Amino acid sequence: MHLPQLTEIHDRFLILSRIAHERFADALGGKLLLRGGLGPDGIGALVAVSIGGAASLCVDADGDGLREGLRAGFVDFVVSDLDEALRILKNEIRRARPVAVGLVAEADLSIDAMIERGLQPDLLSAVPERQARIFAERGALALPATAGLESELSLLSWTITEDTARSMQRIARLASESLDLARRDTPPRLRWLDRSPRYLGRTFASQQCVRMTDAETAVLLPRLHSEIPAAKIARDGDQV
Repeated sequence: MHLPQLTEIHDRFLILSRIAHERFADALGGKLLLRGGLGPDGIGALVAVSIGGAASLCVDADGDGLREGLRAGFVDFVVSDLDEALRILKNEIRRARPVAVGLVAEADLSIDAMIERGLQPDLLSAVPERQARIFAERGALALPATAGLESELSLLSWTITEDTARSMQRIARLASESLDLARRDTPPRLRWLDRSPRYLGRTFASQQCVRMTDAETAVLLPRLHSEIPAAKIARDGDQV
């Protein structure tokens, strides 16, 4: 399975959080992303949406790829029937809980059937243009690519291979304590640190990242070097 970079998932989540702030009153619970095709970009979109608290439906004819995503923890259910997919989504959306459903089907025909049934996603990713236009006219918003993120924040990333689970929890706590609570972009970054391990799965268990200001980084780095010296830390790709 080809995977996106962790940093791409992180930045997509920040873009999604910005959309949530501007369009959905900072709440993605009960919202739905429709995605055409899995692949690395699709994995990034589904994981970011799950961390944000929304549901997603990914339509892909490649059942093996979707099932591989299921085993890796990026997809929660894989079904081959649209009715079954919609039942799962209805239950979880009603409870405002995140869920990622993979539908093994030809995207064009299945999405036409969704339109006929009145299904209306809130967000779109890689949906064919003809169908995306119909959803957009009804109020859906296309999820931008990560290239749309413009941020003055540096990217701090870390990896660790010793006592991984406990060490990663400690680093996440230290990073959270270092964030400036007065910044508007801090709640999404706190959410990322708290919830992303649940949806990133085993694949990214030994690595993590978060965007930080210079001042926040200056608070965090001495604590990391002192308390968790085994962690390998990089800032914008350079070891620190």
